[in-house]
Amino acid sequence: MPRVIDIYNYIDSFAPFSSQEEWDNSGFLVGESDKEVNKILVCLDITSATLNQAENIGCDLIVSHHPVFMGGLKSLSDNCLAYKCAKKGIAVISAHTCYDFAEGGVSDICAQALGLKNIRKAKSVPFTLGETDCKTVMELAEKAKDVFDTDITYSLENKPIKTVAVVAGSGTDFMYDAMDEGADVFFTGEDRHHAFINAAENGLPLVCAGHFETEIIAVRPLAERLEKEFPEVKFYIANEASPMKHI
Repeated sequence: MPRVIDIYNYIDSFAPFSSQEEWDNSGFLVGESDKEVNKILVCLDITSATLNQAENIGCDLIVSHHPVFMGGLKSLSDNCLAYKCAKKGIAVISAHTCYDFAEGGVSDICAQALGLKNIRKAKSVPFTLGETDCKTVMELAEKAKDVFDTDITYSLENKPIKTVAVVAGSGTDFMYDAMDEGADVFFTGEDRHHAFINAAENGLPLVCAGHFETEIIAVRPLAERLEKEFPEVKFYIANEASPMKHI
């Protein structure tokens, strides 16, 4: 059977951990690298619910998108999810921004879901570009609502569009890079109030379809990719729901 380190090395081959954003914490985060792996849970977030699923199934490893801890962990107490994983003997590998921007990664999967054509990576920054058949921002927002089945936030609804820049999750930092790359509209999961104002002042429409919604669609493709490489391992996809509710 493969070991945890074998799973890590394979993910590193298509979503290099060295390519993650400077502030990120992707990588092998919990457990023993030499531990044999029989069952793996693949998820977006490690929460008490997803950890319970992994434990009930008998998983040796969780592969998550969002890291189990970020921002300078200062303690490992009994209410810390990383501690709980270690205590239960469940290893953790998290592939966050390295998977976001990888070929065939989260942003590419979002672009494909939106039906974009000529999908490609931007020249100077690690996000995805593509062409849409939608004629206006409103049309793209309506299509995104159908694809991601969620509320859509958008601006400059009547502006004609062709080239779409896509950053799944939270893409505020790449907004002006998108303009430099010739994008007519910037598609992401979430953005701030003032980002909408600044973008509109610069003539760039924003379309936001939810952080959870733009990333959860990439969990199954990741599991399928891993399963193809490690057919002897049983893979499970976590049952997850967005923590944000709408009325």
